Amino acid sequence: MQHDLLTSKNCWREIPSSIISREGKTINLEGDIWYLPYSLRNSTIDFGTIEPESVRWVLKQYVIERLERTSIHAGLTSFSEIKTYILKNEVYLKHTSTSEIHDKLIAAFEFAIEKFRKLHNLHNLYRSIKWYIYCAEHYPELGFSIGYSQVLESMTIPCNPRGEAVRSEDIESGPLNHSLELPLLIKALKKDQSQEFEHLQEKAALALSIAYGRNPANLTYLRHTDLVNLTPELDSPVFVLRIPRIKKRLMDARNDYIEEFLDPAFAQYIIDLIQANNGKNFVLFCNGKKIFNPQPIFLNTNGNRAAILANDHDNAYNFFSWMITDLIKSFVKRHNIISPVTRELMCVTARRLRYTLATGLAAEGISKAALAKILDHSDTQVVHVYFELAGKIIIHLDKAIAKGYARYLDYFSGNIIDESEDALNGDRPEKALVFKDDNFDGDLKDIGICGESSICHLDPPFSCYLCPKFQPYRYADHEYVLECLINTRSAHLEKYDNARLGIQLDEVIFAVAQVSEACKKELCTRQISQNPYPIRILPS
Repeated sequence: MQHDLLTSKNCWREIPSSIISREGKTINLEGDIWYLPYSLRNSTIDFGTIEPESVRWVLKQYVIERLERTSIHAGLTSFSEIKTYILKNEVYLKHTSTSEIHDKLIAAFEFAIEKFRKLHNLHNLYRSIKWYIYCAEHYPELGFSIGYSQVLESMTIPCNPRGEAVRSEDIESGPLNHSLELPLLIKALKKDQSQEFEHLQEKAALALSIAYGRNPANLTYLRHTDLVNLTPELDSPVFVLRIPRIKKRLMDARNDYIEEFLDPAFAQYIIDLIQANNGKNFVLFCNGKKIFNPQPIFLNTNGNRAAILANDHDNAYNFFSWMITDLIKSFVKRHNIISPVTRELMCVTARRLRYTLATGLAAEGISKAALAKILDHSDTQVVHVYFELAGKIIIHLDKAIAKGYARYLDYFSGNIIDESEDALNGDRPEKALVFKDDNFDGDLKDIGICGESSICHLDPPFSCYLCPKFQPYRYADHEYVLECLINTRSAHLEKYDNARLGIQLDEVIFAVAQVSEACKKELCTRQISQNPYPIRILPS
């Protein structure tokens, strides 16, 4: 083989039988199929289909350099992109002579550059270009042009256009609507009482994604011991979750953590899942030997094939990253959560929940530094896009739109009544609820009865529509209440300039619209039942 002669002549490094990655993992390099110890996704790389042998050999050398000097992720991603964008495009063909390889590699790069430039995705070729420059510097004898590498090096490669999905407010990939979509997820989560193992995993994945907006990879490394109750001796627990950090050039994902306080209600989802994990007593075996279970919170009952093949037994029980998003999607499908925006099954991913958390905090006035810390960014460079959307979270709303959305949102959970005699506390005058528009002179309007026996701490009458103990009158003029809220909405938003207040006000509007429509529907049904054969006046 020509490259064998060149290897001997130039004293090039032979492909070793194994190496130690930058993370300290041993990787077996015998043969053309390598199993990388990277448990977040499928990490098997196959050089067998790459021709000619000289290009296969030099690609192996570059991947080894990435594995040893940067990270397993860098080696895996470099291989995948070089193979997909360059060595498997329609221009690159299987040739064996050095001169043909020289021309075909250049043609393949020119084809890829033109293609991605038209798509405004030239940044996708960054790793492939780095590979060619590396090969031209170290192995020009194998068909890599020093001159062309200088051309590639002089190119201006734009940065990855961060935040495009956020900025575009795409209804399928951008942030969830804070008024219309996010509340439906939270409501379904609170109502879900299922104790099935997969359902417990779904709830934990969704709760953590809503609470922290972390990348799925962070969650795959969580273990039972990462959830800590700081006050076990008290009735009111204070929970902290130690979240492993990723993408920080660490030797291992569990070498560093960020401690985050966790709401007890959300912590309960994790506790329930931990108890279910303990009840599984699940054990993996490799070569007839038991693999120690380090107790990840998200237990992969099928085993992490990538970790097992690479003998990375510390992560053999871990989820792949994509499995976290699959759990979230499964939860949405199981509850049949329909988006009021698309009127289809809501598209929810861990990334969308990350965008949702960030845009919500930006709208509430958090600083860029604080938001970067919450999202675990090393600087504030990438968080500015969330602040661009801060003023757009509050949606346009009129009476027709409110009624349309109210059908999906289901904010009202009280009991509609005909008379005060039908209500709990109906005999207590102080529990009667009335409404009056402060901007216009008019009489007080009875709207319902408060069903709370003790002192109520809500702010009547608006907050009442969101309370499960509110008992609205069926014949009350809830339409008038809705019109008043819609008419004064803009003034309230301008006065307080607070996105959180705007979202809460919209929730009240949706609840009032729901009550108004429910009362109308019931009255219409009663009229039809009383007169099933109405007289029709025929046109003359």
